[in-house]
Amino acid sequence: MKIKQQLGTVTVAALGLAVVPALAQAQSAGPVWDFYGQLNLGVVSVDDGVDSNSAFTDNDNSNSRIGLTMTQALQNGSELKLTLETGLGLTGSSSLNGQDNDFDGEYRRTELRKLDLSYRTPTMGTFSFGQGSTSTDGSAEADFSGTGVAAYVGISDIAGGQSLRFADGTLSAVSIGNTNSSFDGSRRLRVRYDTPVFSGFSASVSAGQEVLKSGDDNDYYDIGTRYANDYGDYKVDARLGYSFRDSTNDLVMGSTAVLHEPTGLSLAVSAGRRVGGEGDYAYIKAGLTRDYLAIGSTWFSIDYYDGNDFVVAGSSTSSVGVAVVQRLDQYNTELFATHRTYEFDSASASYQDMDVTFVGARWKF
Repeated sequence: MKIKQQLGTVTVAALGLAVVPALAQAQSAGPVWDFYGQLNLGVVSVDDGVDSNSAFTDNDNSNSRIGLTMTQALQNGSELKLTLETGLGLTGSSSLNGQDNDFDGEYRRTELRKLDLSYRTPTMGTFSFGQGSTSTDGSAEADFSGTGVAAYVGISDIAGGQSLRFADGTLSAVSIGNTNSSFDGSRRLRVRYDTPVFSGFSASVSAGQEVLKSGDDNDYYDIGTRYANDYGDYKVDARLGYSFRDSTNDLVMGSTAVLHEPTGLSLAVSAGRRVGGEGDYAYIKAGLTRDYLAIGSTWFSIDYYDGNDFVVAGSSTSSVGVAVVQRLDQYNTELFATHRTYEFDSASASYQDMDVTFVGARWKF
């Protein structure tokens, strides 16, 4: 608790140091305000090998949210930006468990996504303070497929709370969320620094703590690097992250995506592991973009996840998913459908496969 208080004090002090001189540099034009958000809802259907159930839910691949930004242009091309963003507290797909599928709203403090102040300079980079992304957030998620709203490396987001059944049909205590991970970073109360982009390369470092969930006293120190560039008809995005944790295993994760723009073909790979602990995975995803319809682009993808040593040493996890997303440009909306099969096995028990289908729509405003 003392360390958290110290981090809070440092953050407040840093905010003061950044804001006072920045406001003194403010140009005569006032700040620019922007209100934004999205609704991302659908119906998820689960077949656990014995029972089937369906429920209306929020899509935890990219949950419904609202946000507000205030951007103030400063002298010499610098910029001060304040961001407030929060989820709506709607029942999410990863929390459904087949026993309680009611759709309702319950706002909790963990819905707060961002309360962040950033100070960007053209030559020195960006300094950020408050609740927001750590430097490894997104490190495992490079992807040009366009189907991320329906399927991505976070394969448990559409069914994480669902329990697997043993081979004899009885329910186990193992949920889908226990059997896999992308080890990707998160959002926390942190201080963060991002370098400017040099020939496509950039890097960031952050230090923070989890203050919205109780029982987590870890200090989190993250390093992230990224390379993004175009090579003729090809777009490339490569990311690598390392998360230092003082009382749990460190995590390393990375991803690379390539898009061939003339054909619309894309390929993404991701991998990660616990350093000095158990659990690792590899993920591959192929995508195709087409403009069949005047209303907007159509995206297709197929992916495969392979994991080891989750839940217990010697276990194996695999999952195959297919997805299609149709863009409606006029309405700033995406219609999506995905189907995913989950398989999990350990030396001590056999489990039935689980099939999950999710259809819905995301509207951004």
